[in-house]
Amino acid sequence: MENEITPTRKKWYKWRFIGLAIVAFAIFIKFFVMKDEEDETLAPIVLVDLSKVAFKSEKEVEAVLGKGSLDSYWRDAKAGCDKCPKMIYREGKIEIIYINEIADRITITDLSDFDFKNNVVLGMLNLKRDIEPTFENDDVMRWDNYEKYTEIAAFAKKDKIDYLLIKSKSK
Repeated sequence: MENEITPTRKKWYKWRFIGLAIVAFAIFIKFFVMKDEEDETLAPIVLVDLSKVAFKSEKEVEAVLGKGSLDSYWRDAKAGCDKCPKMIYREGKIEIIYINEIADRITITDLSDFDFKNNVVLGMLNLKRDIEPTFENDDVMRWDNYEKYTEIAAFAKKDKIDYLLIKSKSK
């Protein structure tokens, strides 16, 4: 008689199994079906792999971005630049100033489709997305001395990204 399972105990086992199945289903939904808000706000594409462009020569950048055109010459005494070439790539969306023959000042424009969030900005440049900016307000996010780059700055217009400015070596 001791080893007999009572009808109440049988029902308890059924409900425990059903409860376990519901919990397993909920876990499946959470991790495999639902998307986090952060996942949805990531940049859908990497616009510029910064590690393949910054600190590179004109020929190396051309291999990554395609043929560029000379826009003008830039001058900045502080950066040690008297007549540095300013090249335009990808139909004017990317502007690079070569200081001491390396891609130093990189400007990326026409980004109004993207939300002004740090993980989106860093995702577009193929950088680690979880690093908080050193300065942030409604219009500007700036990372100083981010990895090997002197400065990365994002500028906003109406909660969307207006343009990005990356200073590789110059200040």
